[in-house]
Formats: sequence, C-alpha cells, structure tokens
Amino acid sequence: MKKINYILLFAVGFIVIFGAQNLYGFDAMAQYNKAVRYIKMKQPDFALMEFRGVVRDFPKSVFARKAMFAMAEYCYDNKLYYEAMDNFTEYLNKYPGSKAGVFARAYLLKIMGEINNPSQEETKAFENIKKELFSKPLFLLFKEYKETSYKSDSWNKFKIKYYIDNIEVYRNGRLFLTLKP
Repeated sequence: MKKINYILLFAVGFIVIFGAQNLYGFDAMAQYNKAVRYIKMKQPDFALMEFRGVVRDFPKSVFARKAMFAMAEYCYDNKLYYEAMDNFTEYLNKYPGSKAGVFARAYLLKIMGEINNPSQEETKAFENIKKELFSKPLFLLFKEYKETSYKSDSWNKFKIKYYIDNIEVYRNGRLFLTLKP
C-alpha cells in the first residue's frame, strides 16, 4: 500500500512539474532563446518571426516584453517606421514602468524626426513624449550629468545622459538623439 502511495505521489509530482511548463514560461524561454540565437547568427528576419511567436503565444510571460522591444527595433532598423511606432507605442502602453521605456520613447522621437510631413496628431505625440522626458526633476551633485544604460536583446547598447539643459541618447556608442526642452 505504501509503495502505491509513493508511485502515485511521484506520478502526480511528475505531471505537475511538466504540466506547469507553460505556467512558468519554459516554452516562452525556449522560443525566446531561439530568437536570440538567430540574432547572434545575424539572421534578424528569423529572429523577428520567433519574437512575434513569443508575443503572440506567451503574452503574459516576461519574455514577451523583451520580444516586443526587439520587434520594434527590427522595424526601426529596416525603416518600417510606422510599424516601429506601433510596436514602441504598444510596448509603452503595456509596460509603462519598464527600464527600456525611456529608450522606446527615444526611438519614437527619432522616428518622428525622420518622418516627412508628420500629421498634426504625430506632432502632438512628439511634443508629449518630449515633455514627459523633461518632466522629471534632475538632481546633480558633483557630476555634470546623470547616466542610465540598457542593452536590448537585439544587441544594441544604449546610454542616456541627462544634462541640466539637454538629453543625449547614445546607441552602440554613437550619438542617436539630442533633445532640448
């Protein structure tokens, strides 16, 4: 009788562990890691498909947030500006407190600068994003600027420098965007 209880307990434990994989994001992680491998192999088109799969199939996983940002970067890098704007805007709406949020806003501002003849709505959105970046009080003590950095899953390295009178955003060591109030 004890032997049957142990076998039953083992079987239930086995089912719970392997049945809960989706709950803990193991499948999302596997698909996400596959996308990152494609990035490393310099096959961004295949990576985009995997990132889209993560966002579509596992929208509540932590990997969906990273995948959405990577998708938006892909669109920007391939000059699909309106799709990039949609992805970055959706990213900001879904994950407003994300560390990458400020860099998503920087991308949106850069895209607005590259669009010919933006609509009145786009221009208003540009001004709102710019106001939001300058709305936080800056307290500098013994430093010329405040710095924040981020590495995206598309292997882009970002750095943002908050000066008293402007903001500079760097992407992969190069000046990406300069903003003045």
